[in-house]
Amino acid sequence: MLGIGVRACLDLPSKIASRTASGVREGVAEVFVDLLHVRPEVREGTKVVWGQTSARSEVIVAAKKIEVGYDWEHRWLGSRKVIRLTQTYEVKAGFDLRKSFWVEMGPGQGEATAHLPAPEILATSPVGDVSYRDEDGWWNKVTDEDRSKALTALAGEARRQGEKGPILEEAKEVAGSRLVDLARAKKIRLQLDYLKP
Repeated sequence: MLGIGVRACLDLPSKIASRTASGVREGVAEVFVDLLHVRPEVREGTKVVWGQTSARSEVIVAAKKIEVGYDWEHRWLGSRKVIRLTQTYEVKAGFDLRKSFWVEMGPGQGEATAHLPAPEILATSPVGDVSYRDEDGWWNKVTDEDRSKALTALAGEARRQGEKGPILEEAKEVAGSRLVDLARAKKIRLQLDYLKP
């Protein structure tokens, strides 16, 4: 009887450690499910403990309205046609959850490092009416195809301006601080590492 009691006491630290590691894994998974609706791949060293699963393919964490302008002109035999567009767009940034990312447990007890995909522009949506002006040349007239191409170029410009602006950094900060706060509430020290796009 005494041998069983001693063995149980000797096994107790390893049982507590494994329960704690399991609790940290579950806590990390809950943090990501709560905020991003995804359970990340969880690794312990080189071993994958859980695979990544997601209820969504994308999650938006920041949005901003920007005004975008686009000017286009074409000259042919001295005749000039012009299109000028201005439009407000709502640019949305967040994370593509189809991309691989993972959480490494450790190095210490109750610690983990999340390796996240870089935030990216997920949507650009026009808001309100476009301000449109065109001018025909003498024999070089603006066509419907010209107008369609100009509107497509305007949307592309909105995406480019979003990628150059502060919204990607804002998405990183919003998601990062929220993940760290949620982890802290579960007594987990979470470090963040963003993967290069």
